[in-house]
Amino acid sequence: MDGAEEIARLFEADDIVKVRGTLEQYNGNSQLIVQRIRRCQDEEFDETDFCPISDRHPDEMLAELRSHVEGVGRQPLRSLLSGMLGAEDLVRALKVTPGAMRLHHAYRGGLLQHILSVLGLTSRLTEHYPRLDPDLLVAGAILHDIGKIEELTAARRLGYSTRGQLVGHVALRVAILERHLARLEDFPLVLKTLLQHLIVSHHGELENGALREPMVAEAVVLHALDELDARLEQVWRVIDQAPPGDEWTAYVPSLRRQIYCACTNTAAAQQEDGKEGMA
Repeated sequence: MDGAEEIARLFEADDIVKVRGTLEQYNGNSQLIVQRIRRCQDEEFDETDFCPISDRHPDEMLAELRSHVEGVGRQPLRSLLSGMLGAEDLVRALKVTPGAMRLHHAYRGGLLQHILSVLGLTSRLTEHYPRLDPDLLVAGAILHDIGKIEELTAARRLGYSTRGQLVGHVALRVAILERHLARLEDFPLVLKTLLQHLIVSHHGELENGALREPMVAEAVVLHALDELDARLEQVWRVIDQAPPGDEWTAYVPSLRRQIYCACTNTAAAQQEDGKEGMA
């Protein structure tokens, strides 16, 4: 297109554009000859076409999250969590924030899906270990990564906010907790301290970004379940991306290993066979 440099200055990064042109071959390669280009209007496209998205609807996930909060028995914790889920800006961000940039749940709504998965695990674990405090674990599951709503962005591609780059999600989640605690009168100091500890220790080890290592049973559990859910999401994603029929995935740098596909694919096939037999 003539005057390409001048035309390029009319657009900004992440603009969605509509292009008319022709596809031609040049030196054995395909090239697009642009004849017209313009910025799309909001009603002409769906944001989710340009950014990976959860396979669950955010409103459905949010309703499930609220049901967990309604089941919290300790009134100060229930008031804190209900107040947070009543904040429009927090809810709006929570519905689209990814769980991470690359490692796990890296799609719009991924954070909410990760939180719900950890909540599901905590409910099962408290049945097995009745000495655990279920209310504290529900709060920890919801709060442990809440700082990502300010750290990460999910407009048309996943990225870090300036505040996220400069401060990081551990500090951000403590700040978010403090803002919402400030709206409550006489919130127990011991309970506040435990919530802060769950947040700053959920990475487990100091070398992995924890400010403190887990020092209460619920913090040990939260770290383990957070790690389990994140790792399994990674494992299944790389298995799903492997070419059909391959026994092994490619080497995964974040996991520092390859993943064996065959047993997972066999288990899935057996589940499908079982469903057909029941039908």
